[in-house]
Amino acid sequence: MTKYCHVIAMLTLMLVSISSSVARAENRIDGYELKEQAKDIITSSGAPLEILVSDRRVFFPCSEALEFSPRKGDDWSTVEVACRSHNWSATLRSTVSSNNSVDLNTGSLSENTAVVTVGQNITKGQVIEQKHLAYAQGQSKDLHGSFRDFTEIIGRKAKFNLARGAILKARHLELSFPVEKGQAVLISSNNSKITVSANAIALEDGQIGDMVKVENSRSGKILNVIVTGEKKVSPITNM
Repeated sequence: MTKYCHVIAMLTLMLVSISSSVARAENRIDGYELKEQAKDIITSSGAPLEILVSDRRVFFPCSEALEFSPRKGDDWSTVEVACRSHNWSATLRSTVSSNNSVDLNTGSLSENTAVVTVGQNITKGQVIEQKHLAYAQGQSKDLHGSFRDFTEIIGRKAKFNLARGAILKARHLELSFPVEKGQAVLISSNNSKITVSANAIALEDGQIGDMVKVENSRSGKILNVIVTGEKKVSPITNM
C-alpha cells in the first residue's frame, strides 16, 4: 500500500508540473529574442551578427545578457551562445559564410544572405536530417521560397530527388509538420523513475524544437509544450 501511495504521489506531482508549463514558459528565451540580443554583436567582418534560428525555437531561461562567440577562431559562421548564470550553451549557425558552405557558383552573390542547401544527395520521400543540409550564399533571384534555418526543414520529406548543392525551396518539400493544428498529440513527461503521459489537441503547427500550444483533452487547459517528434510533445518543466 505504501508503494502504491508513493506512485500516486509522484503521478500527482508530475501532472501538476505539466499543468504549470504555461507559467514556466514565460521565462524561456525564444529564437526572436535571441536574435535581437545577437544584433548587438559585431563580427570580425564589421557586420552585425545575424543568427539563423526559428523565432519559435525555445531555449532555457537566462537572468543576464547572453554571450556570443565564434566557435572556432574568428569564424562566425558557427556561433556559441552561452548563459553563464544558468550554465547552458547552444551552437547555432549565422549568416556569415564559411569555408564549409557549398559554393553555388551563381555569379554575384548577395552579401550576408545565407540559404539552406542540400549538403548530400536526398532521395524522394526521404525524411530530411541535419546531416543532409548545408548553408551557402545565394543570389537575390534565387531566394524566393528558400529557407534560412535548418529547423524549418528537419523532419520534413523530400518530394523529389535532390542533388547536392541545390538551394532547398518550399516546393521541394512536403507540406507536413511533426505536429499539426487540430491533431491529437501525446504529452510525455518523465524522470529516472516514472513516465507520465496525457492526450492533447494541437492548437498550431510545429516543427521539432518549436514551442506550440496544445489543449489538454481531459482538463481543457491550454499548455505551452515543445515538439519532440511525430505527434509527440513534452511539457516545459524544471525551468
